[in-house]
Amino acid sequence: MKKLLGLLAVTSAASFGTAAVYFHATVGIDSMDEYGDPDNVVHLVDLGGGNPVTVNSVAWDVDLFADSPSYLSEISVAIMHTGLSGFTLTPGTGDNFPGSDTYTGGPDALGLVLPDGFLRLGVWEDGGLTFDYTVVPEPASMIALGAGFAAVMARRRRK
Repeated sequence: MKKLLGLLAVTSAASFGTAAVYFHATVGIDSMDEYGDPDNVVHLVDLGGGNPVTVNSVAWDVDLFADSPSYLSEISVAIMHTGLSGFTLTPGTGDNFPGSDTYTGGPDALGLVLPDGFLRLGVWEDGGLTFDYTVVPEPASMIALGAGFAAVMARRRRK
C-alpha cells in the first residue's frame, strides 16, 4: 500500500504542471510598419491545447536588419497572449544605427500567463526564440486527482 501511495504522490505531483520547451523559428514574421500595423505578420502559437499556460522564460538567437532611417534598437517582438497583454523584447537596445546584426541572449524570466494557451508573436527578420513554459492543468483534472487520492485514503482507513 505504501508503494501505491508513493506512486500516486509522484504521479499527481508531476501532473500539476509539466514544463516544456518550444522553439519558434522567426523567419517570415515581417514588420511593415509600427507595432499594431495591420500589414505586420503575427503568428499565433497554441502552446496549451486549450489549457492556460505560464511562459516561464524566453531565450533568443536572432538576426535583425534595420533599413535606414530605422535603427536596430527600434526592432522588437511582442510576446503576449491574445488579449494583447504581455512583454516586448528588444535585443538591439542601444544600437541606434541602421544595418544588420546578430543577437543572442536569455533565458530571461517572464512569468507571462496565457489564459487561453495561445502565444502571439510578431516582428523579426531571422533566427529563433525558445520558450520554456508550463501547461496549467484544467480544474476538472485536478478535481479527479483529488477525488482519487481521497478514495485511496478512505480505503486505507477502513482496513
